[in-house]
Amino acid sequence: METIGIDVIGSILAEYAKRIVDKALKGEKLSDWEVGFLLMEATRRTLEARMDAIEKRMSSLEESLKTRIEAVEKRMESLEESMSAKIEALEKRVEALEKRIETIEKRIDSIERRIESLENDIRMLRTSIDSIRDTVIIKLLERK
Repeated sequence: METIGIDVIGSILAEYAKRIVDKALKGEKLSDWEVGFLLMEATRRTLEARMDAIEKRMSSLEESLKTRIEAVEKRMESLEESMSAKIEALEKRVEALEKRIETIEKRIDSIERRIESLENDIRMLRTSIDSIRDTVIIKLLERK
């Protein structure tokens, strides 16, 4: 409703300005008030044209910003998907490494058991060799 009222007032003022211009074109003398009104009308039109230009520029900027924001959002989604895929791949690699580490730990445990067994066997051999040596020494001493 306000817009209709403003449009009506604007058309009335434009019509009044047209009449004043027609009066000036006929060579009639204009009052100070009419000259002031024409200046105000010219200023209003200039301001209106500038406001229209600003509105168009703002609209253009708004569209440009929307486009840029959409592009950034798409890029962010793409990066998010890419990062998710990389994280999943890393998680799989970590799982595979954990399994390999478990396998290596089992092998190390097995090797440690074998080494312990070998150490026990070597102790037994040393004991046996010591015993044989002692026996040989005793036999050699008895022969003399």
